[in-house]
Amino acid sequence: MKLHRKTKVAHSNSKHTLLRSVSIGFGAALGVAAAGAGVFLAVYWPKASFSKPSTALAQFSLSGISQKVTQSSVTVDGKAIKYTITNGKITPTQKLPEGASAHVTITVERPSWIGWLVGRTKTISDSVITPQAKLLNSVAFDSSKRPLLAYFSSPVTLASIVGPNGTHIVNLATRSTEVPLLSTIGQSLAGTLTVAASPEPWEALPTPTQLTYFRSSSNSPVAVISPSPSSLTPSSTLTITLSKPISQVFGSRVPTITPAINGALIPQGKWTKTTPYTLTYTPSQADFWPSEQFSLKFPAAISIAQPSGSVSPASASLTLQGAAPSITRLQQFLAKLNYLPLSYQGAAGTTTSSPTMAALSSSILAAPNGLFNWKWSMPSNFTSLWQSGTYNVITRGAVMSFEQFNHLDTTGLQNPLLWPTLLQDVISNKVDPHRYSWIEIEKRRPEMLYLYENGSVVFSGLTNTGIPGLNTTNGTYPIYLRFVQDYMSGTNPNGTTYHDLVHWINYFLGSEAVHGFVRSQYGFPQSLGCVELPVNSAAIVYPQVHIGTLVTVVPQ
Repeated sequence: MKLHRKTKVAHSNSKHTLLRSVSIGFGAALGVAAAGAGVFLAVYWPKASFSKPSTALAQFSLSGISQKVTQSSVTVDGKAIKYTITNGKITPTQKLPEGASAHVTITVERPSWIGWLVGRTKTISDSVITPQAKLLNSVAFDSSKRPLLAYFSSPVTLASIVGPNGTHIVNLATRSTEVPLLSTIGQSLAGTLTVAASPEPWEALPTPTQLTYFRSSSNSPVAVISPSPSSLTPSSTLTITLSKPISQVFGSRVPTITPAINGALIPQGKWTKTTPYTLTYTPSQADFWPSEQFSLKFPAAISIAQPSGSVSPASASLTLQGAAPSITRLQQFLAKLNYLPLSYQGAAGTTTSSPTMAALSSSILAAPNGLFNWKWSMPSNFTSLWQSGTYNVITRGAVMSFEQFNHLDTTGLQNPLLWPTLLQDVISNKVDPHRYSWIEIEKRRPEMLYLYENGSVVFSGLTNTGIPGLNTTNGTYPIYLRFVQDYMSGTNPNGTTYHDLVHWINYFLGSEAVHGFVRSQYGFPQSLGCVELPVNSAAIVYPQVHIGTLVTVVPQ
């Protein structure tokens, strides 16, 4: 029994050993197979990924088991764009702005025999920012060793340079951070350029940046002043860029700006050093009113670069000039305040929000978009005097009336307080308190004077004009001087002199005036050039007219 048990045990051990050997062999085979499968999958597993592009907007690669792109899209700032795909490179076929946000999506399809395991399709996406190149130098100098160059933060392929010789487009053979400037400035010694460059040919040129340049040509410091000193807007930021460091030329002092006319508003802006070579004057309010002149005084004599590219002799001062205003804008404001016999209607879509001084001052150089309409029916010899956009006699009279009402000198457009006062009245809606008056004198016998107010005749009466040789001048003129009474002196045609007390006087052209004077008769030429009325008639007319009221003398 014991022997038999031992034999059985021995047999049993032999069987288990055989099974274990078979299991080990099979496991090893499976291990080898698994290892091989791992290598296979590592090599041929389908992959799709984006990589950093060299010249394209985006670049992707496909690896492993065969895949193909079935869908793709590119949006820039949320809008779809046109593009091509070549060897995984996605290149726009339309110009894109620099620094724009682009989103790229592609969908790939895998073979059906592996799609059940890894998915039939896969979508990948990438977000990129279109490359940018910023101008690094705001001032460029030349030397015997190095020409004038513009330096950029990134290599560029295309540049646009606008200077004295016009616009130059520079296509660089190889990408570079340096762009030459000499071909653009020609023989110019100093001035400003505008420069724009893009890193990629499929990018649009960005907004140009101003660059000031100097060539070695003057012993004294040279200044480039921007914008043009002869056409400053009310809120112009004035920049003075020197060919040498400011500390060497001016030390710690800064220029001063004073108005050429006493009584004008004093500029309130401040000077700041924006670069070692540049001083910037920034108004704290509107300073450079239209047509007004100022004196810019420097701490030291400097030469000024001219628009032609030449350099002026050294000087310690320079005249600044406000730009010419829009006459149409002036007429719009005068109409709004009832100084004109016309109303103004802005074009459809014109904003009517409450105006501010800053907004109004920035608008006075540009013509508004709208129409003028007559408020009343007026004779053609009056309406024919009007033209939108021209400083006609109707506009001149309105300006004088405005100045008189606001206690300003009646010097017209040359008054440095005209525009700031006008804009303040527009803001506060301070309208003309007068009815619109106009005097018409007809030389046709009997000679008559008609006084219009708001389009209606409110007075008419016989009058006298000048005798032959001393005729009253035909035409239309604004009343510029008035007296309740005064003495008029002169020489009569017979050589005798006169010194007469005259009443209710309205001068409209030189010594010619509408006034009261005692005559036995009226209605035909009797005066020495003036328009004479009976004294009681002149007393009626006088309080209904004012400085700026137009007087029209109609020929016979």
